Amino acid sequence: MPLQVRLLMNAVAGGLLLAALAYDWLGNLAHELIGTAMFALLIFHNTFNRRWYGSTARKGGRNLRGWLNIVTIGALAATVLSLLVTSLIISRSFGARQLHAQAAYWTLVIVAVHIGMRWAMIMASMRAWLRLRAPSVGRTWILRALALAVAAYGVHSWMVMGTGSRLMAEMTLNLWNFEEAALRFFLHQGAIVALFVCLGHYATSLMQLRRKGSR
Repeated sequence: MPLQVRLLMNAVAGGLLLAALAYDWLGNLAHELIGTAMFALLIFHNTFNRRWYGSTARKGGRNLRGWLNIVTIGALAATVLSLLVTSLIISRSFGARQLHAQAAYWTLVIVAVHIGMRWAMIMASMRAWLRLRAPSVGRTWILRALALAVAAYGVHSWMVMGTGSRLMAEMTLNLWNFEEAALRFFLHQGAIVALFVCLGHYATSLMQLRRKGSR
């Protein structure tokens, strides 16, 4: 299967994760259907990447970036497994509902970092697919400025949505009114994702520069 198709499937899975956060708006049935579709896409994703996992296990720990990659994948696997387990027992325990929500927000953050660490590869693939020229200096700086603006809005969204409290499973009265601002909910969550994509991408870039400088 072409890489671009797999990237599209991954993008759909990420979109479903964002949609699933709007449980109070969608209702239980839609939430369960979205979650089922997301897990199906994750199964496809891991099936197509099984050889890559083997390569990472053999070579991943050779440098700081490799170790960070392993830790990120391990954390992502743990949060997704927590999502799956709590989804099966959520009707029997209120505590499971809290853990399910906490796992969902951790998954969102870790997925964003995971994407950021692969952003250069994703952009290269998209340029080849769209048959664009090699990146120009002007276009690069425009995209960097746009990314910085979106990341800054992501910091604002982090505070508006109380994401830190949700990651810690703290009780919060920050309930979103979907009847008035459903679109704004997704814009805020998307900005938070963009923030961590930027953090993952630039952290990886700095590690690469440091590695080249040490040679």
